[in-house]
Amino acid sequence: MTTTLAAPAARTTTVTARTGFASMMKAEWISLTSLRGNTISLIVGALLVIAPAAGFAFLYGKDLQDAGGDLTAVPWVPTIAQLSGQGIMFAIAVAALVGAASVAKEHSTGSLRTQLTAAPRRFTLIAAKATVVAATVFVSAVVLLGLAFLAAFAVGSLYGLETGIDNPFFGLILPILGGGVFSAAVAVFALGLGAMLRSETWAVTLSLVVLYVLPVLIMTVPWPWAHDVYDALLFNTGASIASPIDSFTGDYVVDLVITLAWAGVAFFGGAAVMNRKDA
Repeated sequence: MTTTLAAPAARTTTVTARTGFASMMKAEWISLTSLRGNTISLIVGALLVIAPAAGFAFLYGKDLQDAGGDLTAVPWVPTIAQLSGQGIMFAIAVAALVGAASVAKEHSTGSLRTQLTAAPRRFTLIAAKATVVAATVFVSAVVLLGLAFLAAFAVGSLYGLETGIDNPFFGLILPILGGGVFSAAVAVFALGLGAMLRSETWAVTLSLVVLYVLPVLIMTVPWPWAHDVYDALLFNTGASIASPIDSFTGDYVVDLVITLAWAGVAFFGGAAVMNRKDA
């Protein structure tokens, strides 16, 4: 009697394709642009950056016109460059909102778990988020600050306001680019806080406290070291690289490095928390 033995079943191998960094960035771009809150924030931010530049150019221009064009008869008349740069305060606030929402909102809605299922490498995921957010905020801030200057120039030139720009690169181009870097750094800083705190509300609140409240509190401290701490705060270093300069100096480089360091520390802190805790 012949017995036929069945061949052993072949071992089934499941191959899971790892999602590449470029694919993650594309997914994050879709996620970023699909959130209605981000769109509203950018629209409101555009209005808050451009409208005040044109509005204050009109008000100061009217004062100068009423004084017969005599600058000595007016207490203080800012230049067009100074007026256009005031919008950076609103740009960084919007950047904090967008950065915090990119992680914290997805954690609160549970969509972060879905993303981690498709892309389990958590550091790569948060790096993709930070890259997309930083690039988007940088480009948006540069465009808006440029439009703010054009708006202030269009209105201010009608009343004879001075541009205040001796060197186009150091007086206009570099401050606009610096404003973009400052805004992007704030966005990544808020993103890192969002990953650490897992709360959009607390991440935005703490970001705004660090930017606007902490400098005021430090200035009230009577100890000598307070001045050094004040100079190293994110708002001050960021505002320095977003301001006109005469030439590149060591102080400018230091301010740039410290600004990026604020973003880097928050980002790596958020990445560490994200790696250790469940989504």
